[in-house]
Amino acid sequence: MRRAGFSIRTLIAVPMALVISFFVLITGLLVNGFVSKAIEDNAMDSASEIVTQVNSNLSTYISDILDVSDYARELGRTTALSPFIIQSRLEALINSRDDLVNISAFALDGTVIVSTEPDIDATRSEILSSLWFRRAVDGEGDFFFTGPHRNTIGERDDVVISYSTIISYGDINRDPSPAVLLIDLNFNAVEELLESVHLSQTGYAYIISNDGDIVYHPKEMLIAEGSMEEDLESVSTHVFGSYISDFGGRERLTIIQTVEQTRWRIVGVAFMDELLEPLRMFRTSLMVIMVLSVIVAVLLSNIISKWITKPLRKLEAGMRSVQNGNFSVKEPVDGSKEVVSLSQSFQAMVQRIEELMEQVRTTEALKRQRELDALQAKINPHFLYNTLDSVVWMAETGNSKGVVKMVTALASLFRISIAKGHDTITLKEEFSHVRSYLDIQSMRYKDKFTYSIELPRELENQPTIKLLVQPIVENSIYHGIKYLQDEGIITIKAEDRGDRIAMIISDNGVGMRKETLNSLLDRNSTHEHSSEGNGIGLLNIDERIKLSYGEEYGLSITSEPDEGTTVMIIIPKLPPITPVVTAIRV
Repeated sequence: MRRAGFSIRTLIAVPMALVISFFVLITGLLVNGFVSKAIEDNAMDSASEIVTQVNSNLSTYISDILDVSDYARELGRTTALSPFIIQSRLEALINSRDDLVNISAFALDGTVIVSTEPDIDATRSEILSSLWFRRAVDGEGDFFFTGPHRNTIGERDDVVISYSTIISYGDINRDPSPAVLLIDLNFNAVEELLESVHLSQTGYAYIISNDGDIVYHPKEMLIAEGSMEEDLESVSTHVFGSYISDFGGRERLTIIQTVEQTRWRIVGVAFMDELLEPLRMFRTSLMVIMVLSVIVAVLLSNIISKWITKPLRKLEAGMRSVQNGNFSVKEPVDGSKEVVSLSQSFQAMVQRIEELMEQVRTTEALKRQRELDALQAKINPHFLYNTLDSVVWMAETGNSKGVVKMVTALASLFRISIAKGHDTITLKEEFSHVRSYLDIQSMRYKDKFTYSIELPRELENQPTIKLLVQPIVENSIYHGIKYLQDEGIITIKAEDRGDRIAMIISDNGVGMRKETLNSLLDRNSTHEHSSEGNGIGLLNIDERIKLSYGEEYGLSITSEPDEGTTVMIIIPKLPPITPVVTAIRV
């Protein structure tokens, strides 16, 4: 047997779901690639812009310090001002700002010319050895930022950043001469600038000098305590620009820019896992959307395939119903144009098959009826010959009464058999026919059997198929009573059983075995059912009844060896009819 393939619904739903899922996957990967690149670039650009903005703010602050330096330089050039006035103006400037710690001017030999620090603890040798002093004097640039370092000028032990440069100083007491201008700055302004940096959730920015030393770090205390390390080595190898590195177990983005007008570099640190948090959220959302899209695709493909195949399944159910013998499938199937066309063709085919089957049934029924009619019309030559022979014998012996009786019975027998072409007669006529037959047989087989016939008056005009009882009585004589040593008894009676009528024929003959009994009404049995009389077998009688009235009617037979046989004929109870043959007797 050929193995069944996949259903149409599966062939539609699975490829559709796979194709949609494939396109969802490809689209998701492309979107993920483009959007991920955009998010990464945007995150890195945003961090770079923040560092650039901080650098710009820091450069603005440096410019502001240079303005302070220019102001102090101008004060030093004005020889009309006394040191007291210059100091007063510088103190007023310091008091107006939180980031200025000290402004002082020193002669090249380390002598203090003017200072806003009231008590200078540093000696001349300490001043001359200070880094800020030496770099200014050595001419390493127009100005120089040094720091961070401890304040060695005054009493306060603050960590400061020093700005130093060479200026020309003169007043009413002395001629202009070179001097070193010192401006000490605290970290207030730098701290405010760098603490406002938010490169990521825990990102930060710090400042290093051109030597790689930390000028300012927002987590300087943690570094000093040793609980935190800074990746200064990689920063020193990347002078400018940005790069991604792995330090301390975390991947981070480092951005390096040079602060204008100084030798400092601002370093921004942003952690990649925090920068790319939106990317992770996007990928999670994209994954959820893709999964939901695949689920929707599967459900949608299932719904579409179900919608497409539903009329086909309905049509298939109709075909299976027809296959099982139910030809009442008349409802058309809705759906696509092709399905409707197929349904119409199927309906036409079913109608045509039904017509052909009805034609076959009619033909077969007619054929069977003709065969049965031929059996009915058949007169056994032996029966006729034996009957006439008996008539001749009685005539020769002078038994005129016997001759009249037998000839009269034979005439009645033939009159009812022919019945003017009618197949249906009354029960009275049927029982009269069998009485005529039994009269003839009882005269032939004298003292061989006796019989009795009982027909209630209310059942006399009930219709029945003719020649049902006589063949059974004939079988009783030839197969049951003929072989008895004692006298046989045949009883025939009719009973009213509500919507049915039972005709019961019993004999006390030799009976039959169970195997023979089971084969009598078996269409597939090869057992000879025809009688020795007119050749109409019990199976033919049963078929005539079922053909005329239906499968629920027919014969039932009970028999036991040496006990006799009983045959029951069941026919429906129908409205009474007028007798076909007149002048009959029961």
